[in-house]
Amino acid sequence: MKTNAMRMLDQGKIKYEVLEYSIDKDKFSGEAVSDLLGLDYKACYKTLGLIHDHDVYICVISVADELDLKKCARALNVKNLEMVHVKDLLKLVGYERGSVSPVGVKKNKGIVFDDEVLNHETIEISGGAFGIGLKVSRDELLRFLKAEVKDIVKE
Repeated sequence: MKTNAMRMLDQGKIKYEVLEYSIDKDKFSGEAVSDLLGLDYKACYKTLGLIHDHDVYICVISVADELDLKKCARALNVKNLEMVHVKDLLKLVGYERGSVSPVGVKKNKGIVFDDEVLNHETIEISGGAFGIGLKVSRDELLRFLKAEVKDIVKE
């Protein structure tokens, strides 16, 4: 099955490896997915939707970390941010919880990855559908998404 995220990476000539896993939605977490895939938590990334006024921003952090909203707001040059509510994810971001990928996001004013990403040549991100991850080159992905890299997680 090809997801929109995969199709977009194909169009951008970005190579990726599909990683499939099976997990109950009520047991889903980034750490659980990392465990199933046998990957380091710091190399597996979760994509978070944030909102300021009516603008949607995307922040991508390792599953082991917690987003610092104040650092993130400073990194994006906005006064404050709040998480997109789970019920609004599909409408605002284009994905449901557990399948949010930084590739193919519906609306976004900017994408920022936590600087932990600089420690990994390849990373795992959501493939845009529940149960599908993608292993991609960090540099190619950052370039393709025109993403910034900043310190945005809690110490």
